[in-house]
Formats: sequence, structure tokens, C-alpha cells
Amino acid sequence: MSIPTLFTYTVPGDFANKTIEAFLLEQGYTKTLLSALKRVHFFEEETEHYGIEKNGQWAFTVDLLAEGDCLSVYLPMEKENSAPPYDFPLDIVYEDRDILLLNKPAGLPCHPSPGHFEKTLAGAIVFYQMQNSSASSFVCHFIHRLDLDTSGLILLAKNRLAASVLNKDMKEGRIQRSYLAFCQGNPEFSLGSVPGFRRVHENEKEEFDYAFAISAPIARVEEEKMLRTVDFQKGQEALSYFNVLNYFPEKNYSLLHLQLATGRTHQIRVHLSYLSCPLLGDSLYGNGEESVFSQNIGLSRHALHSYSISFTHPIRKEKMFFQRELPPDLSMLQK
Repeated sequence: MSIPTLFTYTVPGDFANKTIEAFLLEQGYTKTLLSALKRVHFFEEETEHYGIEKNGQWAFTVDLLAEGDCLSVYLPMEKENSAPPYDFPLDIVYEDRDILLLNKPAGLPCHPSPGHFEKTLAGAIVFYQMQNSSASSFVCHFIHRLDLDTSGLILLAKNRLAASVLNKDMKEGRIQRSYLAFCQGNPEFSLGSVPGFRRVHENEKEEFDYAFAISAPIARVEEEKMLRTVDFQKGQEALSYFNVLNYFPEKNYSLLHLQLATGRTHQIRVHLSYLSCPLLGDSLYGNGEESVFSQNIGLSRHALHSYSISFTHPIRKEKMFFQRELPPDLSMLQK
């Protein structure tokens, strides 16, 4: 079991005569997490305790606060990460008590799954914890996912409160992620001929400073577990923005910078395939011409990289921004 995580707060005047629950909800605690705290406001073991203390005394979420009260919140313990340990070095971009930001290599799945059970990013984190005593007390929560062959930045929370805040921020669009991708052809050539593909409106550019947008709903292909397709009747809303950073006419492919306004499965891959500009190396959504070209240049995976991420720290509320350049197997495509 993990060690309980402690958070302490000094109550400001604007929460005087309000409940502990109201204060903690404002700090990002979910109703589910507060319910767990309600059930464990006592010692479960002689050496460990969980729940809420106000000024050193056990408290209930319905108790009223006064200005200057000191709250101590001990989060309930979580079950240990269940992935089999995998001796694989983590490329740690940033880490503190609450979050872990990694640079994931291509070819490494995030979680155990059929066919990919033992060698996973989750397993590498477990091994890292086993080797590093200061890291042994957290349970990782993936805030988003990257496909097996997608490289780049991936964000995790290290406790339930950080996960609660970041998951809400992700759902409400406050975590911004961008990608670099190499695709067949040049998507600009399809402008005006593909439904849903357009130039970005001026009123969108304050939030999404890109030249082009693809607004094309995505649905699961019937009787297919993984495959997705654009479907304007049955699909869920899917909106992608991108710039063409460079076009290589002699090789007929482009380098794109993309950002998603929605988070559908395989969204970038599906949208680029819809424009007849599939990712280089994409065996699922590519075509015969693209596959032969990728083999000829020695590309063994789809050319997609999680390039940047910006978010607000879930506890300290600081703005944070990180980016990682293309790995060698993709950077060579710029030559």
C-alpha cells in the first residue's frame, strides 16, 4: 500500500462560517474523494491515519470553518501499481510530489494489454519506484494516453487529489497539448474539396493560433475494436487544428504542428487519413503508397510525436510549459 499523502491549508477569511466540504471542493477535491475521506476519519492502524483534522482534532466535512483554521487532509491509501516491473530507464522531464512528466519512447505501451503485458511504461514506473526509495510511496494516474508508437510527453498524477484536478482540467480543455507529425502529401492541397476541412476563423485564433482546422466527427468502425473513421451521421465531435511547418516536394510529405480541441481515439491519425494525407508509417490508417515509402526510408512506426504540454500545477496553481523536440528517427525526416 502507498503512504498517505498529507495536504495542509490555512483557511482564508472568505471561507469563515462555511463548511470544510465547501472549502475542499474549491481546492479541487471531488465528491468521490470527499466521500472516501468521510469514511476514514479515524485510525485504521496504530501508525497510520486518514481523513481530515481541523486544528489538530478529527473533523467532519460538515464542520464549519473560521478564518485561520488549520486543516490537515490525509488522503486514503491506494493500491499499489499492478503492472509487472520493467527494467527500462525513464526519461523524466519533470517530477515533484504531485506530478510526473515523462518523455515516452515509441514502441512502449502505456499499460499492460493483450500482447503487451510485461514491457510497459507503467511497469517501468513500478521498477523506478522499486529502485528509488523516495519514489516508492506514490501510485501513478495517467492523465492522458499515447498510442504504442507515439513518442513524446505524457503527464501523470502521483496522488488522488492531483489526479482529480488534472482530470477535470483535461475534460474542460485547460490542458493544452501539441504534436509534431509527418504526413504523406500536403493537406493544404485538399482545402475546399473535403467537408469539414477549412481555414481557422479569426475568432478562434485567440485560443488556437493555427492556419487550418478539421471538424469531422469520429466513430468506431462496426465490428472493429481499434479502427475509427470519420462519420458525419454517427460520429462524436472531433476538432483538430494544424499548421504546415514544411513541405518536402521532392519526397511528397509534410511536417505538421497540430493541436486537438477534442480527444477522440486516434484523432490525428483518423483526420489526416480522411484528408488522404496519412501519417508516414501508419500501418492502421495508411495506404499502400505510404507504406512502401516508409519502408524505403527505414521508418518503423507512425511519425507522430507529443511535442508540448501546458497546464496549471494541480496543487501550487503555477502555469507550467514543457516541450521535447523530435527523436532521432523522426528528426532525420527533415533532412
